[in-house]
Amino acid sequence: MTLITYNKGLDKKRWACRPCQQTLSVRHGSFFHRSNLPLATLIHLIYMWARDHSQSDAIHELSINKNTVVDWFNFCRDECEKFVADNDEIGGVDANGDPIVVEIDESYYFKPKYQRGRRRKGCWVFGGCERQSKKCFLVVVQNRKKETLQDLIQRHILPGTHIISDGWAAYADISAIDNGRYTHSVIIHEEYFVHPDNDAIHTQNIENMWMRAKRKLRRQCGTSRGLFPSYLHEFAFRNAHKDKRRLFSCFLARIRASYQF
Repeated sequence: MTLITYNKGLDKKRWACRPCQQTLSVRHGSFFHRSNLPLATLIHLIYMWARDHSQSDAIHELSINKNTVVDWFNFCRDECEKFVADNDEIGGVDANGDPIVVEIDESYYFKPKYQRGRRRKGCWVFGGCERQSKKCFLVVVQNRKKETLQDLIQRHILPGTHIISDGWAAYADISAIDNGRYTHSVIIHEEYFVHPDNDAIHTQNIENMWMRAKRKLRRQCGTSRGLFPSYLHEFAFRNAHKDKRRLFSCFLARIRASYQF
């Protein structure tokens, strides 16, 4: 394929196959194929999403309609879902063979503050967070039973991990999973938030993660229940990239990996 000038088209370029004398849009098979907006506008729109601008900011700055902005922000979250699917395991052991610490917890979403606001059924989210890298996973769960949470622990947390949790009964036998797949420490929040004999035993990192995730959701004025998992995927993607200034370039790299021409 050769890139040729094509002045009649929106992008002024097309891919050309000289032996078969056929041409294709430069967007063919790409992340951008579903839009007739100029590529410069789409790149600017993705940049604003990556920099965590609001939808109203994007509408104002780019002079495009709300439905288009909503659609493309959703498309960006679709790519975050692919990232999460490819990076859904955390923990394990480090380069020195020492256990990586992962804090786990559950949190309830869509609870009206002070019992005010529109009543709707909430949902539980189970999550884990690596203490050093801050890599995480977040999964909507139907219940917090032992069988449910232990299945997710084995699915998302690698063998050799040292897990720290609160005293929820479903976590009682973590150290017995698969004949000692994990080591486990417990912090009883009714007694203290940091263990008095070992200040490394706490769940403050994942508590901070819940705070940031819910704050972002509130800033976005909530979301529909159907789209809620996609917002968790977006949070996990952003959380995995420490340098927020490079998130735009990291997202473009994610697109390149997803769409091989």
